Amino acid sequence: MKKKLVTTIIVSIIVITGLSFYLNTKIAHHETLHDVKVIEKHDLEKEKSHEYIIKVEGMDKELRFEDKMTWNLVEVGQTYDIEYEYSKAHPPAVTAIGDLEGHGGGH
Repeated sequence: MKKKLVTTIIVSIIVITGLSFYLNTKIAHHETLHDVKVIEKHDLEKEKSHEYIIKVEGMDKELRFEDKMTWNLVEVGQTYDIEYEYSKAHPPAVTAIGDLEGHGGGH
C-alpha cells in the first residue's frame, strides 16, 4: 500500500511539472508600444514561407507580421502605436498597428 502511494505521488509530481512547463511556453503576453518609430523593415525568405519584420526604436527584439499587406503599409521613419504578443515558444508578432488610442499620432 505504501509503495502504491509513493508511486502515485511521484507520477503526480511528474505530470504537474510537465504540464507546468508546457503551459508556460503557451502563455501569450500582450504588450503595447506608443509613438515608436520604425527604424528598420525587411523580409526573410525561408524554405516555404516569408517572415515580414520591423525593428522599432527602444526595442532590441524584432516584431513580425503575419500579413504581408499590413507590413507593406508600414514605413521606415514613421511613428506608430503597436500592439504585439509573444510567448516563450513564439517571437513577438504584431496584432495591431496604427493610431490605437485615437489621439491623432501614427497612421
